Amino acid sequence: MRILITGATGFVGRHVVKALQNYGYRLALFVRNIDGALKLKNLDTEFIKGDLGNLDAVKKSIREFEPEVCIHLAWEGIPDFSAEKLKLNLDNSINFLNFIIKKTDCKKLIVSGSCFEYGKTKGACKESDNVKTTSFFAWAKQSIYNYASLLCEQSAIDLIWFRIFYVYGPGQRAGSLIPAIINKFNKAERPDIMKPHNKNDFVYVEDVAKAFQIAATNKIPSGVYNLGSGISTSVYEVCKTAERLITGQTLMSEQLRKTNNEQEIVDFWANISKISHTLDWSASTSLEEGIKKYIQALRGNNI
Repeated sequence: MRILITGATGFVGRHVVKALQNYGYRLALFVRNIDGALKLKNLDTEFIKGDLGNLDAVKKSIREFEPEVCIHLAWEGIPDFSAEKLKLNLDNSINFLNFIIKKTDCKKLIVSGSCFEYGKTKGACKESDNVKTTSFFAWAKQSIYNYASLLCEQSAIDLIWFRIFYVYGPGQRAGSLIPAIINKFNKAERPDIMKPHNKNDFVYVEDVAKAFQIAATNKIPSGVYNLGSGISTSVYEVCKTAERLITGQTLMSEQLRKTNNEQEIVDFWANISKISHTLDWSASTSLEEGIKKYIQALRGNNI
């Protein structure tokens, strides 16, 4: 099987690549900088150097690779979520997917969506829920999905759209929530958490990568699939777990627990019935195990 991957050197992308390499599939990684991708190189992996903003320069290379499956993860500029940057990502993604669908023989697209498409702050999120666009980011993701869905249906191409929840693990951007918490405790400092009682659905990156591997290599119905743990956990609980694993105590986290400056608590999570039934997938890594793995990776500089 021949699989083209964009965003292969990103946080989620590098784990998806490793998951697929374990099975010996032929991979082409669409990357800007080959030097930064050399750790992902093996006998079954090649690079296509280019930029989604200049797609014409790499169309020939992509056609020559003849992808059967395309995994589209690329998203430029994180954490810049300005309207201008999101419009750029929207345009680049639509141009790229349009080329893949119309000008190659690719039979399956797998694209990373987001839990923020739901626009919810409370309760379980089901794929059948009406989406509520409350940010430019959600608008951009939904626009890409709507376009790709129509085009794939017309072209008899499978489209798997993963709405990923709060993914964490080795390689994550240092300014993200869990890396920032761990960094503070490593320096014996209390994390700067304004709303410790907010709850999110945290899912370990290797579990996310496994779902992409299953979707890429098995026949499953087109559609939207939630990709989360199926449970919500408070930021305070994340802090307490990380502090205990790093220091053996929870004193600073208990101080955070007493914070009560919130008028409305965020608490939403993925309903994972559909993905569990269709892909036979569920998150196998507990939050404690995932944080422990992440801490070990940081200590070994294995990120």
